[in-house]
Amino acid sequence: MSFFYLSPVKGNLPVHLLEEITTSRFQYLQDLVEGNNIAYNQFIVEGSIYDNVGHFMLCVAAILNKNVALTKFILKGEVELFKRRVGSLTAYDMRCFSKKLLRNIKKYDKIPSFIVPLQSLCQHLMLKDVAQHFCASAHMKECSQHHIKIHFRHCLPFIAKRQVEVQQGIALLPCGKWKQYLVLLFTMNIKSRLGNTDLTPLRSDPRINELLFRIRKETSILQNSRSEIRTLKSVDVDSVSASFPPCMLNLHRYLRNKHRLSHTQRFYYSLFLKDIGLNVNEAVDFWRAEYRQAPNGKHSCCHNWEKDEKKYLYGIRHMYGLEGGRKNYTSYNCKQIQSTDISCLEGGCPFKSFDEDNMMKILGLRRDDLLLSQINELKSKNMYTSACILFLEKKCSIVCDNTMSFNFSPVNFFQKSTSKI
Repeated sequence: MSFFYLSPVKGNLPVHLLEEITTSRFQYLQDLVEGNNIAYNQFIVEGSIYDNVGHFMLCVAAILNKNVALTKFILKGEVELFKRRVGSLTAYDMRCFSKKLLRNIKKYDKIPSFIVPLQSLCQHLMLKDVAQHFCASAHMKECSQHHIKIHFRHCLPFIAKRQVEVQQGIALLPCGKWKQYLVLLFTMNIKSRLGNTDLTPLRSDPRINELLFRIRKETSILQNSRSEIRTLKSVDVDSVSASFPPCMLNLHRYLRNKHRLSHTQRFYYSLFLKDIGLNVNEAVDFWRAEYRQAPNGKHSCCHNWEKDEKKYLYGIRHMYGLEGGRKNYTSYNCKQIQSTDISCLEGGCPFKSFDEDNMMKILGLRRDDLLLSQINELKSKNMYTSACILFLEKKCSIVCDNTMSFNFSPVNFFQKSTSKI
């Protein structure tokens, strides 16, 4: 079993032990990130069943909660733990680590894009002389005694910093960069898992819901501590809206213009704001400011804040799991939004529901833009999510994993467009 976490362990565990493993790992990562003294923890022994279970259960919690703070924290903590582990491996340990990874890779039917260079790197590191050279205390980051050949698209961060030599599309990655590259591939593995895993069936499992409740309590402590994760303020929504996905940007502009949204679209937009950091108090301030204003033009919604304050307060608190059945609602993904029957013009996926003129307007594109023709080609094939991801890549000058379209969501778009990781 490898601490690269390519696949989860199978078996049964009592629920109380599962909770203890997961919360213990969360606290361990928090100490690690904050630089506190690290005590021995039986659940974090590398390569153990508990270690594997704890990692995957924290990922489950992040996916189901769709909490930006929790997702970034888990990513940062797991990457830091991986760095420490890789840095302490002896030559023998490195060879064992590489052999285990190669055995796991063989089990894949369809391998993610980052597996190809990982496999090449492990094939080198399992060699005795290479592992001894790589793990030697005197090994320098500038060393270039050994190289691996990988396609340039698998090491774009190194190419951007001119740290590798490229010949006919093939990058030569020197051994001095291999540890850094292992960390990059590990980060891609976790990001792919957090962004592309559909766990919808688990939402109805009371055991998982109880575990999520425990994790949310730990997360609230994390958010209240000094952290680099900032809570989104209601007064800052306008400024961050430039990073919104087109569907949510459209709802934001419509709301600012009309001061009203239909019930379904208000529900979608509220959950999106919640999942990118707008807490319940800021949400109350945000919607109060809008619904105290008179509707601009005709609209199906005839409510206002002064008359229906109790109703709106209950609705907002209900979405945050503070009223009613105390279910912590999460925002919808792209497929769910695209499958919704759009009975009003204010919402929906622009790549599916808008005509070309309105889509161009919300995307900020001209008719002669090459990107527009590429998007229209994807639209003609009903590949609406792929069109959105293409727009994200061009807008932010990034390269997304080719499996990202599975379970992609507006929150994923916002995280990618604002991420500095």
